[in-house]
Amino acid sequence: MSIEILNAGLQTTLQGAPFTGHRHLGMPAAGAADCLSLALANFLVGKPQGAVAVEITLTKAAFGFRAPCSIGVVGPAEYIRINGQDRPRHETLTLAAGDTLDIGPGRPGCRTYLALSADLEADSLLGGQSTYLAAGLGGFHGRALRDGDIIPLSRPALPQNVAGSTPSGLRPHYSDDHVLRITPGPEAGKASDEILKNLCLRPYSVGARASRMGIALEGALLRRGQSSDMPSAAVFPGTIQLPPSGQPYLLGPDAQTTGGYPRIAQVIRADRHLIGQLGPGSRIQFVETTTERATDIYREKLALLSSWLGQIKLW
Repeated sequence: MSIEILNAGLQTTLQGAPFTGHRHLGMPAAGAADCLSLALANFLVGKPQGAVAVEITLTKAAFGFRAPCSIGVVGPAEYIRINGQDRPRHETLTLAAGDTLDIGPGRPGCRTYLALSADLEADSLLGGQSTYLAAGLGGFHGRALRDGDIIPLSRPALPQNVAGSTPSGLRPHYSDDHVLRITPGPEAGKASDEILKNLCLRPYSVGARASRMGIALEGALLRRGQSSDMPSAAVFPGTIQLPPSGQPYLLGPDAQTTGGYPRIAQVIRADRHLIGQLGPGSRIQFVETTTERATDIYREKLALLSSWLGQIKLW
C-alpha cells in the first residue's frame, strides 16, 4: 500500500505532534504549524490529534492512491477533487486504488492538512515523526516531498466508526486578517515603556520573509531601549522578538530554542495555532491581555473543542 506524490507544490511535508525531549539537544519542537487543523483532519479518519499527516503550504498538491483509503482534508484549500470531481472539506472521504486527489492552494490562509486512515511511514525522532527541514530530520527522509515520491502506507486503510463531518461551529475560519492576543514578554518593559501599546496600535503585515522558523512583520518600527544587547535566553513558538532594525519578528514552530533579541511579547497558547495560517500578505492585529486571562481563554477553548474531539491540547 502506498500513495504517490503527483504534484508536491511549494513545500509539502509530513507533520504531526512536536518532538519530545528536544530541548536538551538544542533543537525546536517542530510539529504541525496549525495543530488545530491537524487535529480536526485526523479526527475525520479516526486518528489521534498528533498523528502524522501531510502539511501543504500555500500551493496546490496532487496525490495518486495505490490502495483504498479514507481521508480528511482541513484547511484553506480552494478545492478538493477526487478524479476531477469536487468534494467537500471537513468530511470523511473514501478513495479507491487508482484514484487521484487534487488539493487546491490555500486561499485565504496558508496551510492545509491531509490526514489518512492508513499510517504514513515516516522517520521517527525523539518521540515524533514530524519533519524538521533545517536539520533534515524526521518525516520523509528529513525533507519536503517531491514529485514522484512514493510513501508507503501501513495498517488497515478503511477505518470503522469515523466522525463523518466536522460540526459547522467548530470549523476554523480562514482569512488574511488575524487577531492574535499577546501577553508581555520578559523584556517588554526594558525595551520601551510603550512597546506593547505601540505593537498593538496598528496592524502589521506578513512580507516575503515568512517560513516555519519565523515571520518578519512589516509595519511601524518599534523603538528599542537599552536592552538591545542581552545574553541568549529561551524562546518559544509565538515569541515576538525585537531585532536592532525595530521590525518585530514572530517565531514559528521551527524557531531556535534561544535568542539574543529582547522578547517583547508572547502569543497566547490558545491563539498560537493561527500562526500556521499566516502567509505573505496576511494582516495581524495584536491585542494585549493578561496571563491570567490567557489561561482562562485556553481552558475555554479546550472545553469547546473537547466536546467534539475529546481530550485535546494545543501546542
